[in-house]
Amino acid sequence: MTEYTTNGIMFTENIISINGAAFVLFPEPHHTKEQLKQAIAEIKDNRDAVSIGIANDEQRDDLYLTTIFRNPAIHHLRWYEVNADKDLIRRERQKGTPPETYITLYVLPNVEAVREANIKKYGGEML
Repeated sequence: MTEYTTNGIMFTENIISINGAAFVLFPEPHHTKEQLKQAIAEIKDNRDAVSIGIANDEQRDDLYLTTIFRNPAIHHLRWYEVNADKDLIRRERQKGTPPETYITLYVLPNVEAVREANIKKYGGEML
């Protein structure tokens, strides 16, 4: 689940121990270094932070993919029916393609082909 600091920087929180959580910030290009410093200070002041980091491309891809899988338009699909090609995910995320558009362009029209490819790759036991 994502949350936002008071100055609008998105972050995720994952509890990692009894001492607190790991936070990952997802600043956008328009956020300044000062805003980022303020967001970090806000988290430190209000949460039990064990670590705070800035999202890398892989974390941004994972968040994009999570948003795709949580979309109601594909709740009826199983994981092996969803086109989740990592290169395609990154390319479309970086282009700014909304997850809903990704689903329309790359998931729904390709369910059968993706299912068949994953069955071939992982075997029928996954069914």
